[in-house]
Amino acid sequence: MATPARQRILDAAAQLLREKGIARLTTREIAMAADAAEGSITKNFGGKLGLLTALLSSELPELAAWRAALTPATPHRDDLRAALIAVGDKAIDYYTASLPLVAGAVADATLLDAYRATNTAQDTGPQLATEIMATYLNTWQATGALSPDTDTWATALMFCGAAQLQAWTEYLAGPGSLPHDRNARIRAVAMTLIP
Repeated sequence: MATPARQRILDAAAQLLREKGIARLTTREIAMAADAAEGSITKNFGGKLGLLTALLSSELPELAAWRAALTPATPHRDDLRAALIAVGDKAIDYYTASLPLVAGAVADATLLDAYRATNTAQDTGPQLATEIMATYLNTWQATGALSPDTDTWATALMFCGAAQLQAWTEYLAGPGSLPHDRNARIRAVAMTLIP
């Protein structure tokens, strides 16, 4: 069964945005890459702005993978550290994938306004990643594996911030721009957050 035109257009736009950036992205190229008529972009999204807003507000596969890695908590402190290390890898993947999309939105005031309005209307946005982590940590806290005094929201914010900074630094400065390897950095963050 063929993928519906709307999803093909979203997928093609995401791929082209990562490859070319937002400034050089045209509806003609998107339509060609999606094997769709250029008019279907207007029909499905109201135009390029609507398409980009929908793309920014859709869940990235990397966020779905991160969410899937958040397995039910178990009451052992060592398991929590191991779980954070596994989840950290998925978090870095998500932030790496989201950078080209977010950068395009931030660079265009009209797109940023539309993105914010859509996020408000649909209860979506980048804050969901931190909320997901805070909920995950709350589950661990309920098992006793995480101290009841731990501020799970602040811990989630630090965890997500560390993942985002690692992803963005390597994306912008290139692989190897941070000391140690990715696994060692994730492990160090997990050990720092859960001493």
